[in-house]
Amino acid sequence: MRPCQWWRAVPAGVLGLAVFLTAVSRAEQPPEKGMFQASAEVSSILVPVTVKDSRGRLVATLEKERFHLFVDGIEFPIKSFWREGGLPISYAFVVDTSGSMNGRRLARTRDAIMEFMRGMRSNDEACLITFGGGEVKRRLAFGTDPGLLPRVLESLKGYGTTALYDMLTATPQVMEGAHNIRRVVLLFTDGVDTASTMSPADAVKILEGLTDPLYALGIEPPPAEEGPPDSYEEALARFAAASGGRYLRVDTAAKLPQFARALRQELTMRYIITFDPSGVGMVKWRKLEVTVDGGYTVMARQGYRGTLP
Repeated sequence: MRPCQWWRAVPAGVLGLAVFLTAVSRAEQPPEKGMFQASAEVSSILVPVTVKDSRGRLVATLEKERFHLFVDGIEFPIKSFWREGGLPISYAFVVDTSGSMNGRRLARTRDAIMEFMRGMRSNDEACLITFGGGEVKRRLAFGTDPGLLPRVLESLKGYGTTALYDMLTATPQVMEGAHNIRRVVLLFTDGVDTASTMSPADAVKILEGLTDPLYALGIEPPPAEEGPPDSYEEALARFAAASGGRYLRVDTAAKLPQFARALRQELTMRYIITFDPSGVGMVKWRKLEVTVDGGYTVMARQGYRGTLP
């Protein structure tokens, strides 16, 4: 398979709702307004969960009995429960290659991605997607030899404008072709949007379809006073939190590999729980909450589209 594969070499603004919602599972597609489903095709909902104690330390040894799942405020049973550490992972690296990322930001992004790659095991896999200059490209697809990634990374150059919000609307599709249930989307950007046709509010609506955690690394973002009232960092933090991931501010590009090492460790200490929507009743956006007995802090996706369990 060729190491560099064009995904969509079209203006990023064209990569909108109609194209990218096709990757969302049917159980999570928004229905026609007011639609009531007597029955619906059902897919299990997978929820990665990160747990920290009162001192902010990761906790990876808890039993299933401590976990509680709530949908729209009602508790439902957990179908399956795993600790992530022993499971293979699918990494989706999404890299901003706009002009503002050229130089040290892009160089340290390469180093950070290689830090993740050093910890890869035989059944782990990765894909690489770039966006910048009005184009989105799938540079390396899942199933391709990850040994090709260093050469692909070396070829990246920064140029053009950044359509960050438009790119975020594509994130429900970036895991296309992934084989592992343990998954993560890692976004590397300076957080500045100069060309999107979509607003942050529009992007949030589409990101409701994101089933995998998004971790956004903001590399030397601009000072808050230089951004709009609804700053890029605030928007990225909302997007990431809604998916069960988080936003990490990297004030100095040189620290990116250090952040990557810490995040790689964090991703081995999560849990995965699943549950099945019933397929009966209203298909709509459902609020999702996971709690853990013992006063722990829990990070998990905040909702899904579908019926109640």
